[in-house]
Amino acid sequence: MTAEQNLKDTTVVVIGASRGIGLGLVERLHEAGASVIATARKPDEAAAKLPKGVRVEALDITKADSVEAFAKKVDKIDTLIVNAAVGHADLMKDTDAAQLQWYLDSNVVGAHRAVLALLPALRSGAKKQIVLISSTSGSLEKQVGATSGFTGPYAVTKAATNMLAVQYHNELHKEGFTVIPIHPGWVATDMGLEAGVNPKGPQPISIETSSSGIVNVVAQLTPDKSATFFQYDGVKLPW
Repeated sequence: MTAEQNLKDTTVVVIGASRGIGLGLVERLHEAGASVIATARKPDEAAAKLPKGVRVEALDITKADSVEAFAKKVDKIDTLIVNAAVGHADLMKDTDAAQLQWYLDSNVVGAHRAVLALLPALRSGAKKQIVLISSTSGSLEKQVGATSGFTGPYAVTKAATNMLAVQYHNELHKEGFTVIPIHPGWVATDMGLEAGVNPKGPQPISIETSSSGIVNVVAQLTPDKSATFFQYDGVKLPW
């Protein structure tokens, strides 16, 4: 079946949809016929960029009251995509405890807070899919000796994101859940370009390439693929 056939009339929540990959995901999902609920810290600004017909809600995953308020507005979710995250080209040796705490709260605790609050709605959905946008920065195998890309505290949080997906898989797969982390690729977003571009090396991919690939992976998800670390193009990555 095509992505359009698999996603048509499903309810998909995209957390962090105001720009970049999140915005691209909403556009692709909407084109595929999904009923999309997009969240942003500033929903009015996000709504001006998003396709007509997409429901936009306020959500800040770093604030418990914001997450609780959003959860009360959603009865059923087939697929939850957690895209909201922060990232900079910081090094661990230059990162104090407060800054690391900020990274963890934004990228890990916030994701957990959202998933936990939305579990009742996910249990009511038919697909029961949780997709955490991760990164090869979170791959222990790929990070050993890494000298480029986002390393440091960002990599720490993405490794934790991957483990969060594994633990949710362990606890929920018997209920029919599918939980995966997925690497969107090195994407030409404001955040992605901060990692630096080598004119002689690999070049970043477009938002459309990344988001289209992710949507295709999501459309083909089945419970037996749970706890697999995917790349946007469907390639399986090492933990």
